Amino acid sequence: MTRDGPDAASTLPDCPVCGRPIATVTLTGPTDGVVSPCGCRIVPVALE
Repeated sequence: MTRDGPDAASTLPDCPVCGRPIATVTLTGPTDGVVSPCGCRIVPVALE
């Protein structure tokens, strides 16, 4: 499966804070994370 092309964003999960597509999640602790490219801070459990 590739994520190239105009439909790629539709296969990515949405940020629970702003609704933009999430490309990566960086965990900064057991209860903290930052999603990219929007930069919103989230609780990792929010992505389950």
